[in-house]
Amino acid sequence: MRNEMIGAVVRRAIEHPEFRRRLIESPEEALQSHGFALETAEMAEIEKIRSSLGSSGEGKDVEQQLVSIAESYGVDPRPGE
Repeated sequence: MRNEMIGAVVRRAIEHPEFRRRLIESPEEALQSHGFALETAEMAEIEKIRSSLGSSGEGKDVEQQLVSIAESYGVDPRPGE
């Protein structure tokens, strides 16, 4: 279940650049506003991902990083493509 939740957050960040930006700036607020309720271990994992993305969270490089992260959690980051 943990991988699925983190994968869902990463997928949302790939699909919605505004959510990605907010996730980097204020992860708890961004997650809450999008209806994600994560446990402590999941939040710690999101924090590690957030810090690995850098400060801007913008651009194709960040999107490619997110795709790789999603795949490492066994989640198809772009279903239907």
